[in-house]
Amino acid sequence: MSMFAAHSAEVSLVVPVGLLVAGLVLIGAEFFLPTVILGFLGAVVSFYGIYLSAEAGAGTCALLSTIFVVVLALEFFAFRRFLPHTSIGRSMINSSSNAGSAVPAAAGFAVYVGKTAVASTALAPSGTIEIEGVLVEAFSLDGFVDRGASVIVTEAASGRVTVRRVR
Repeated sequence: MSMFAAHSAEVSLVVPVGLLVAGLVLIGAEFFLPTVILGFLGAVVSFYGIYLSAEAGAGTCALLSTIFVVVLALEFFAFRRFLPHTSIGRSMINSSSNAGSAVPAAAGFAVYVGKTAVASTALAPSGTIEIEGVLVEAFSLDGFVDRGASVIVTEAASGRVTVRRVR
């Protein structure tokens, strides 16, 4: 008999297993309440439970360590996979889309040069015009242009067009 190992029948695993479970619950709560404190406290509590399980023997300690790693990995993948599909997860994640937000090339607006458009907003000196049913950012060479005024496209630039008031 080794002086460092006790018989597993003599050692109760209620406290070590309880601490391991409590620590994993705290780490799981970290996903919903992102603070460093809960995750750190959960890890400390779990490690202390694993440390206490060493009294029952190396096999028990290794088993609890393996359980900790497996459950932690499952928590991570479950929260990563399923959390974004829950109402709580959607509220925590910025799900705005950048679709269609790229600045169009100047060549795309070249077809509008020489065409007449209507100011959808006041151009002071920049704003939005509607040309052939498309809203386009525009810069007025004449300065302020009232909303609803007719303008003519004089130049195409990257992401916008340059306009003048129709006289």
